[in-house]
Amino acid sequence: MTSGTATAFKLLVATLAFAGAYFGVTTTRSAAEPDHGTTLVAGTPVRTVVLSARSMPVEARHIPQAGMVTVAAATATASCGRTYHAQAVIDPGPSGDPVVYGWRLQRWSVSAHEWRSYLFSGTDGFMGAQRTVEWYPRVVDNPGWYRVELTVAGKGGVLSEKFQITC
Repeated sequence: MTSGTATAFKLLVATLAFAGAYFGVTTTRSAAEPDHGTTLVAGTPVRTVVLSARSMPVEARHIPQAGMVTVAAATATASCGRTYHAQAVIDPGPSGDPVVYGWRLQRWSVSAHEWRSYLFSGTDGFMGAQRTVEWYPRVVDNPGWYRVELTVAGKGGVLSEKFQITC
């Protein structure tokens, strides 16, 4: 009983922290921040989320919906070094055709007013049924606005929500 109560309390605290962060971001957002985020999937809105060293890590049992990319802080060091956990679900369809995909971390360029590639994952792939794919990009001493893109060959790409890294 005590273990269940402790787990419920932890989930309540995590929910309140997320809600506080979300409402804090939406109320403090200024016109000076970039709002040029777009999606490569028509009709999917872009939302802004600020991640910090205190963010909750992605839970292994929470899998995003197909066509979405989620990003959360995985680890942080005493200096400004952070590793993020990006994940998505790729569904090749009932035929199980081969899937070739790649990840890209993009950073907002204040001087050029556009998103620029910051890191690439290389190409990966699989055959068969729907699969959850993951990537762990690391950013060191480079605060700014970022987003993650998953590109699937022949099907286009999907962007994560933009997030801000602060040191």
